[in-house]
Amino acid sequence: MSGSGTITAYTPGSDYITFRTETSTAPVKYYYTKKTVLVDPTGRTVEWTALKPDMPVTYTYVKEGDRMVVSRVTLAKPIVTEKETTTTTTTTKP
Repeated sequence: MSGSGTITAYTPGSDYITFRTETSTAPVKYYYTKKTVLVDPTGRTVEWTALKPDMPVTYTYVKEGDRMVVSRVTLAKPIVTEKETTTTTTTTKP
């Protein structure tokens, strides 16, 4: 099954992530495992530390008993990282 929504909470080290889905105003808890993949819109793997509240995502999940387990989370927008640039100037004296 698949769905889409917005991340409402993610705590590194926990075993779940909550989404506000398009069909529910209340956040819904989805569990993830070591096999769960997190990717950007181009399909590149993204670190879990990049997740922040209010990020729009789509996800694929299966129902295991009373739990919904996410197998893949795709970010709707690419992660923007700021890159620090350093310039070095060398001066030669005559």
